Order: sequence, then structure tokens, then C-alpha cells
Amino acid sequence: MIAAGKAKEEIADMAIKVRRVSFSYDGKVEVLKDVSFRVGRGKFAAIMGPNGSGKSTLVKILIGLLKPTSGRVEVMGMDPSKDPMSVQRMVGYMPQRDSISKNLPVKVSEVVLLGRMSRKGPFSVKTPSDIREAKRALEYVGVPELFNRPFSALSGGQQQKVLLARALAVDPQILILDEPFSAMDVPSKDSIVDILNDLKEERGMTIVTVVHDVNPILHHLDLLMLLNHRLIAFGPPIEVLTSGNLLETYGAPVRTVTCESGYCHPILGDTHA
Repeated sequence: MIAAGKAKEEIADMAIKVRRVSFSYDGKVEVLKDVSFRVGRGKFAAIMGPNGSGKSTLVKILIGLLKPTSGRVEVMGMDPSKDPMSVQRMVGYMPQRDSISKNLPVKVSEVVLLGRMSRKGPFSVKTPSDIREAKRALEYVGVPELFNRPFSALSGGQQQKVLLARALAVDPQILILDEPFSAMDVPSKDSIVDILNDLKEERGMTIVTVVHDVNPILHHLDLLMLLNHRLIAFGPPIEVLTSGNLLETYGAPVRTVTCESGYCHPILGDTHA
């Protein structure tokens, strides 16, 4: 009875549960094949894999933008395919920067407020409180001075920080990011890593991020997934990052460097993007 009760408690403590999910865009070629995993509340997880391996598709399924062909997903106990709006009110989503026009003719304030207003639903009117929260989100990511700047005038790294502020403006329980470090220099990456780690440690936020290069966040992660249409490996990074798993994921040997703490750092070139 104690074991059963503990098992139920552990299941209830899961922020994300994915069970045997498959997905196909055209009904023929499967982008995702029988993927299952769980992410506990307050955990920091990353998804790695080659281009076209289904990483972004999986993220879109988690937030209800896509419906799985088969299988079941639960985010904070809700099915995103049945109640996407409720899920999206609890999730801050940062899309790939490349999916948003870099010449978007809007101010930074409007970009961040768009995230804030999405939680309130259609036809909502922004309030002074919404504006304060948008400013607070920009301040949290370190760019409060950009509030009235045109989004299109920003550098790639600045745009990434604005998109992160947009995701945080909804005051989410879960943060889901798709390639948050693209177009960033090393200091900007370090800044984002510090922000994400603070969100996890100080706010207990659940974070799931797609990454090309896991090294900037490797020592902060609780969980790492290697994905190539199917789940190759999932668990603590020190167990997942083996030469065998990397070979199976990328289809070619991946050079690694092992640090003093025992972590295996993959060195991914353009061929493994």
C-alpha cells in the first residue's frame, strides 16, 4: 500500500507526461514514432537531435499547436489537444527566432504584451497591470531599455531575449523553448543560462528546451532527451551522453570531451546541427 501510494504521488507530481506519441504531417511519413517520457515539476529538461528529427514537432504537440496522430499527452494534468487554451495559459512558449519575421513592424512592448494577452483570451483589453508585467519581464531578462524600441531594429541576441520576456510575461508554470541560444554570443548565452537556472531554482519552474548545443546548460540539467524521430535515450545527462547513444542519434561518430565532474560534452559540428 505504501509503494502504491508513493507511485500515485510521483505520477501526480509530473508536469508533463507523454505516452506512446506518434505524429505524421501527411499520414505517411512518421515524424515521431512511439515517444514516451515524463518530466517532473520543477525539473530542467533538454531535447537534442539532428535537423528534422521531430524536436520542434514534439514541442508544438506539448503546447497544443499540433495534435498527435496517436498516443496521449498531459501537461499539468490536461490534454493539450482537447484544451489547448487552458494549457497555453500555464505554459510560456518561446518559438524559434527564425519562425518570426525579423522585420516585424512592431515595438518590443507589443511583442511582450502579445504573450501577456494570450493568457487572458481573445478580445481582452490591456491594462496598466499588463504593461507593468511586460516591463517587469523585460527587466528580468536584462533588457528593460528596449521597451519602446522597434523589434526589427534589434540584434539577434536582443530579439531572443525579448521572445523570452514574452514567454515569461504570462507568469507560466512551465517554460518551453525552441532553440533559445541561436544567434547569441557567449555572454548573451551565459546570461540566458543564468536566467533559466534562476527560474528553476528560485521559482521552481519546469523548463523544457530544444537545443543544438547542450554544453551551455549541461551542468544545470536534470534530464536530457536524444531524439531522432524515436526516443533514443532519456534520463540524467551523465547517463544519456554516451558515444553509443550519440552515434545512434546522429548517424555518425560524435567527438566528446569528458570534464573533471564526469560529464561527457558532445562537440557538434554543422553536420550534426
